[in-house]
Amino acid sequence: MRKSLLITFLISVIAFSFTTKQEYQKIHIIPQPESVDLKKGYFTFNTETRLFLPEEFLKDLATYMTEKIINDAGINVSVAKCDHSVSKNMILFEKTDDSTFGNEGYQLEILSDKIVAKANTYAGIFNAFQSLRQLIPANARQFPGKSVRIPCLVIKDHPRFEWRGLMLDHSRHFQPKEFVLKQIDVISSYKVNKFHWHLTDDQGWRIEIKRYPNLTTKGAWRADRTGIHWWSREFAKPGEPMPIGGFYSQEDIKQIVEYARIRNVEIIPEIDLPGHSKALKAAYPHLSCRQDLLFEVSTGGRSPNNTICAGRETTYEFIDGVIAEIAELFPSKYIHVGGDECNKNDWTVCPECNKRLKENHLENFEELQSYFITRINSLVTQRGKTMIGWDEIMSGKGTPGAIIMAWRRNRYSPEVDAPRAGYQTIQASYTESYINNHQGPAYLEPEAPRGIIPLRKVYDYEPIPKVLTEEEAGRIMGTQVCLWGEFTPNPGICELMLYPRVLANAEVGWTRPLLKDWKRFQYAVEENFIRLERDKVNFSRSTYNPMITFTADTVQKIAVVQIVPDSDIHDLFYTVNGTDPTTKSPKYKAQFTAGLNTVVKAAIFNKKGLLLGNIVTQKIEIIKK
Repeated sequence: MRKSLLITFLISVIAFSFTTKQEYQKIHIIPQPESVDLKKGYFTFNTETRLFLPEEFLKDLATYMTEKIINDAGINVSVAKCDHSVSKNMILFEKTDDSTFGNEGYQLEILSDKIVAKANTYAGIFNAFQSLRQLIPANARQFPGKSVRIPCLVIKDHPRFEWRGLMLDHSRHFQPKEFVLKQIDVISSYKVNKFHWHLTDDQGWRIEIKRYPNLTTKGAWRADRTGIHWWSREFAKPGEPMPIGGFYSQEDIKQIVEYARIRNVEIIPEIDLPGHSKALKAAYPHLSCRQDLLFEVSTGGRSPNNTICAGRETTYEFIDGVIAEIAELFPSKYIHVGGDECNKNDWTVCPECNKRLKENHLENFEELQSYFITRINSLVTQRGKTMIGWDEIMSGKGTPGAIIMAWRRNRYSPEVDAPRAGYQTIQASYTESYINNHQGPAYLEPEAPRGIIPLRKVYDYEPIPKVLTEEEAGRIMGTQVCLWGEFTPNPGICELMLYPRVLANAEVGWTRPLLKDWKRFQYAVEENFIRLERDKVNFSRSTYNPMITFTADTVQKIAVVQIVPDSDIHDLFYTVNGTDPTTKSPKYKAQFTAGLNTVVKAAIFNKKGLLLGNIVTQKIEIIKK
């Protein structure tokens, strides 16, 4: 037994040394920095190393940095304000005034006897620390209290975009406060700085508004339809128990906002108006155009009559009360008001809405929507905030002064139309950035909407359309990925959908296109898989699951088969006889022909022969409709 333990220990030491050597050869930081100048030698990080911070940041960052270094390296480091009498075995964060750094940029210099990071702002110092963390070998914590070697180098870095975001929808499925805190912690380590929080929709109102208690006593709960497909659920019946849901108290919100502030993450709340408001109408039915109907919080996808009345003045008074409390709770300069997918059927039969239309000389109900959104915009700006809305708020007469979140594509082109019309624009393309979609072969994935958005598709997205002028392109604030909540019933599935695609978008938002490299990114992701696993973050390995497609010739009874890997840094093997592929099977190099009813199997292996993902199976057959 003792001999076995000794062998295990020696293997661990060898593995640790190998990882450190690999780190010297390749720097795996996500997102890729602006420049990395690798030098000779190492800085040795040990229990005697001291960390110094500007005094003004000590209160916020000392505890955070201490905890992260213990977590990442297993070393308890002393943190204090800057002491110029110490010159060796130290990590020094300095606040400077260098115009090249901007608001979030930094310089990180690692010498053999010290580490010096310089930045103009809190955000820059925070970002420098995140890069330093990723230079610590991912397996360093296996040896707590031991020294860690970090390669000498100079990093100069700043982000491409100011907006590098993640949207989480907790209206469809409520997630606990602890889960929200965990995700903010994870995304901040990849320099994601905006957390767009979708808090209200047809299936639940998730934020306490003290002025209107029914929003959470009634609007935060729905009937149980667990196990029934989201789009096939029956409506709730009056008097039926409503056990599914939850909400964040104002005290919860304050804790989350403060936690995010320390991590350089700005939380942008969204209340979805005037559509997607079934939970709001269930709580306060007088906001509906249809006083002849009874409303319950929606149980799933079908939510007719979910638009609030745009005609009654009481609607605007009510929303003003909601915005007042939200503006007080969230220090962000932004409030998102939705504005998407507004079904106007109820408006067309509502006397109050028709009266409002005529009194304001509006030509149609699209213009009534822009009237509504413009009124809401004035309520937001009165409180010193800037309004964001989905791209539908450009309909009718638009909403001057608002920021457009451009999500639609194909039939629509808001990614171009919004900046051309003078709007500041955030790109959130549903074809590249909606990570509630599958990320690999659908039969191996959790339930999700149709469509596949694999890791590479997220990574390859370019937020600035080529057709824009330089001035128009300057209105693109950045990009974000969106995880809608219809098919994320628990934290585990949420995280599985988030990672590693959040990492890909982090690099899209931070790194200039010329510096992006898919092959380098894949190696970096694999290194960060170790970190995510260490930190008990669920993540998907779908990038290792190849897609098998074919084009069949029913006359000749053959098919041309293609196997498309998302990951291309490892070997892909396949079989056509129904057996599981191994490293001794044919290596896939190009498309091939196979007879109908052939069973093709494919899998990705690393150089050591380890299966990295799943064995993917596809029968070459014609499905008769």
